[in-house]
Amino acid sequence: MGNLALLMKNNLINESGINKLKYADKNDKIKAICMVLIIVFTVIMLSVYGFMACFYLSDFLVKINQMELLLILGIIGCTMATFFTSIYKASSYLFQSKDYEMLASLPINQSSILSSKIIMLVINNYLFAIPFLLIPGIVYFIKVDTGILYFPFLIILILTTPLIPTIISSIIAFIITNISSRSKKNNLLSIILNLSLVAIILLLSFNLQNVMMSLIQNSSSIIEATQKLYIPAYYFVDALKNDNIGSLLTFVLISIVPTVLFVYIFANNFNKINSKLSETYKTNNYKFKGLKSSKPVIALLKKEFKRYFSSTIYVMNTFVGMIMLFIFTVAIVVIGYDKIAQILEIAVVKEMIVLQIIGITLFCIIMTNTACVSISLEGKNLWILKSSPIKEMDIFKSKILLNIILTMPIAIICFMTLSFRLGFDIKSTALVILTIILISIFSATLGIFINLLYPKMDFTSDVAVVKRGASVIISMISNVAFIALICGLGYILGISNINTFLIFGNIITVISIFIVYKLLKNKGTKMFRSL
Repeated sequence: MGNLALLMKNNLINESGINKLKYADKNDKIKAICMVLIIVFTVIMLSVYGFMACFYLSDFLVKINQMELLLILGIIGCTMATFFTSIYKASSYLFQSKDYEMLASLPINQSSILSSKIIMLVINNYLFAIPFLLIPGIVYFIKVDTGILYFPFLIILILTTPLIPTIISSIIAFIITNISSRSKKNNLLSIILNLSLVAIILLLSFNLQNVMMSLIQNSSSIIEATQKLYIPAYYFVDALKNDNIGSLLTFVLISIVPTVLFVYIFANNFNKINSKLSETYKTNNYKFKGLKSSKPVIALLKKEFKRYFSSTIYVMNTFVGMIMLFIFTVAIVVIGYDKIAQILEIAVVKEMIVLQIIGITLFCIIMTNTACVSISLEGKNLWILKSSPIKEMDIFKSKILLNIILTMPIAIICFMTLSFRLGFDIKSTALVILTIILISIFSATLGIFINLLYPKMDFTSDVAVVKRGASVIISMISNVAFIALICGLGYILGISNINTFLIFGNIITVISIFIVYKLLKNKGTKMFRSL
């Protein structure tokens, strides 16, 4: 077996946790089965929704004889999602991986090490490529007469589409990491640069609809407009629409050649790059100024903040929700809610604006969940906390407080700004602020408990925890399910008044916080000791 194949085999085994599950006890196996069932259920539900949306859109596209637009939306969506998620995980996965020193000491070519990491990054991106491309592709096949080569072409295109955005995002990640590594505050600078880039991408996405409409109006066809917007998409659509093997080969070459060049160029300097990017600065004029003491929770909270801002991927994966909320708020203040609702395709009903704003705010809070991975990120240093004379609940409280501090102030300020701009009454504003506070506490407390149920203590990169950890997925699904449950109960009970619904939801949330806190205090402490 070659070095690349061996590295891929080990990476897949480590990422999937097969070996750990093989020797796990009965309870761990049951939890793993439950996790798989939850993921399968979620995938099925999202797939059903995706097919329904594509069929609904295809009915309109058939009437105007523009079915290829379905394929265009698929590849554009896949490219943007892959680029957006890769740009902030490529750095820690490719250039700052914790297992690099061990791999570099082995008799393995640098190109094999880099290639294995690129392939794993692309495999992770297939989570976006498959639904974005396969679902529209199947609907297109059903609605349009296609050739015998359609599905073989589609499979090849799905496998190669994520390569271009992955390589572009990796190059940008390298540039950002290289710039930030020159500073003594390299982590802080890296976070600022990455957050700025995300903010720019989000701002540009608001104007994407106008750009596409302008291209279509100034082009003789959708295909021509696609060629102006994203050249690979032109060959993608032409290959599927006309069974054009020339376009297929062109697309494959456009995707593979930059990838090979990237591996070749970076592999020759991979050791130097990693050595340079791992450099740290130490002061040579340190002066002892005395020791400061504080309460255990405060001291632990300071530690949590240092850990949080020491990891770019940790910040990027959790704080993006607050960035979206801030940009959304600024956009409404500057542009107006009617225009933003039109861009987001939200029906503007005066009585429903409050609920729409609440829904977006709570969604952003749920996305910003540091607690659901905070136990796992202790990693091999967990023994330090366990051996310290600190109560388990103080450890949990510090991690919950970090999540609350990151979400609650920004969410409250944003909503108060929107409330003033849109003219909400004082009673509704106060109730929504209370809802934000309670959901922030509930989400953080539930996140800690779920992380104790599904810890991931062995990892080579923070990406494995914050992007692919079971606790992240389960926490997101659980919070969405909780809010959906409140909405469902309100609908069943016939609660039509918004303020009454908010009071009802807040009461349920308070009860839920009490229950989860008790579980954390009784069972959570025992689970923590057993880690």
